Amino acid sequence: MTKLKTRIDYKFRGIKSFLFLLFIVSFSHCSKKKIDLKINRSETYFNNLGGEPENLHPIKSTDLYSSIIQYYILESLLQRDDDTYEWKPNLAKSWSISPDGKTFTFELFDSLKWSDGKDLTVQDIKFSFTAYRNPEYGGIKYLPYFEKMESMEILNDKTVRFKVKEPYFGNFEVIAGMDIIPEHIYKDPKLKMSKNLIGSGPYRLDHYIKGKILVLKKNLLWAGKNNPANKGKWNFPTMVFRFVQTEADTLLRMEKGHLDFSHLSSESFLEKTKSAPWGIKIKKVKYSNRKPSGYGFIGLNLKKTLFKDKRVRKALAHLLNRQLMNEKFRYNQSELARGPWYFWSDYADPTVPPIEFDPKKASQLLKSAGWADKDKNGILEKTIQGAKTEFNFTLIVANPESEKYLTLYQEDLKQAGIKLNLKFLDWTSFLRLLDDKNFDSVMLGWSGGDIDLDPKQIWHSSSSRHKGSNFISYSNSKVDALIDKGRSQLNRQERIKTFQQVYRLIAEDAPYIFMFNNRKRFYGLNKRITAPKPALNYDIGMSYWKFTNSAVE
Repeated sequence: MTKLKTRIDYKFRGIKSFLFLLFIVSFSHCSKKKIDLKINRSETYFNNLGGEPENLHPIKSTDLYSSIIQYYILESLLQRDDDTYEWKPNLAKSWSISPDGKTFTFELFDSLKWSDGKDLTVQDIKFSFTAYRNPEYGGIKYLPYFEKMESMEILNDKTVRFKVKEPYFGNFEVIAGMDIIPEHIYKDPKLKMSKNLIGSGPYRLDHYIKGKILVLKKNLLWAGKNNPANKGKWNFPTMVFRFVQTEADTLLRMEKGHLDFSHLSSESFLEKTKSAPWGIKIKKVKYSNRKPSGYGFIGLNLKKTLFKDKRVRKALAHLLNRQLMNEKFRYNQSELARGPWYFWSDYADPTVPPIEFDPKKASQLLKSAGWADKDKNGILEKTIQGAKTEFNFTLIVANPESEKYLTLYQEDLKQAGIKLNLKFLDWTSFLRLLDDKNFDSVMLGWSGGDIDLDPKQIWHSSSSRHKGSNFISYSNSKVDALIDKGRSQLNRQERIKTFQQVYRLIAEDAPYIFMFNNRKRFYGLNKRITAPKPALNYDIGMSYWKFTNSAVE
């Protein structure tokens, strides 16, 4: 399932993809109202969330900001080891899979509690399973992952059993990684719960002041502290998340000690952090690991007549000078994205080339599609359904930091006879237009997803429903058939061949203008924080971080 962000994929341990704002992402409402919170700095870890959650409801939320917070508060039956990627106990202490791969049985630990003091029971497991599958709860994006499920049965007060009706390579992943939520809190499907969150994980939500700050405290009722799989994890008594507005503000807050950690752009890492306190009080870390990274894109609404012709979409891609953007703004630390997911993935076709900046090729494609500047006013035109139509469209954006990229694009489009209008929106208004498909084009990104990805959430035509992740309404019957085929292939090598075909077909259709992939990643960390496990294979190991010279509980 699938900002820049802590690169953990949260819901369903990575199958799901989450929306993020492109590049340095954040916004905040600047108010002079004083925050009256008593925060002991020596016991508090300060992080920049990067953007404000649109909704904290565990099912209704869609953005990565929400899922980051949910990661600390909600738990699944099992958890992945960030170094080996093997399954480990979480809420469940043991599990088994039937020989035919269609039945999964889990036995829970004793004395599980919700952070409000209520018991976590097998009935909550059943409720969670039911709620994620019920569109009334608003989890449209989750439906593809549960469609092969048949039933869930309570065997006793500690044991549950799930059955699937058809093979799907992600069946066990979905059940094992499903966030378990309390029935007594979320039973009403009409409940919004946008600013509160109850879970069983290592932290609980203590304060959330919209536009300003979100505070998590250690959950003293967390049963996981007795789980050997969690040894050495979750050492900060308090965590504060801020919603910082700009990259410059992020760096300034890091320098003043108001933030302990932040991901850094390549420009910040290489050019803006050359002098003290960087390298002295703030560690600069460059890393890469096996976890897929996200990618940015400009999505074209295929319901719009303007973008129905593949030649037009490809022309728009040829007019995006990613090479110059990478050199000027990213110091050549990124790779040009080639298709609908991270191109170092086994599931990406390595023969697919990036679409290079080529105004001449773009002009040829536009001409072949019937676009010409007949009245010599500088804007291409075409007769569509009997009416003269100028090539003029709007791009909605929720991140002002993207403007430097888009200004370059806007100018190159202008030279080609295309008028691009930029419309900057707040995140909530932006998501509303996205859900309603009321836009021409959109600039966004997807988080990296899982090692064994599933394209259905974003690229299958059945996912183009209201509030679905296929908000550009992409539809290709060959892609649909291959996605369905690949999902049923339990043999990984066979599935790789199938999904590589999907990658190739989508890249050829150019429904997105793909931006960048990043293998090299950067962050800054205050030296008062120790990272005892800095080189995990699938994460940066933040769950093991602690205050320097502090003992692990």
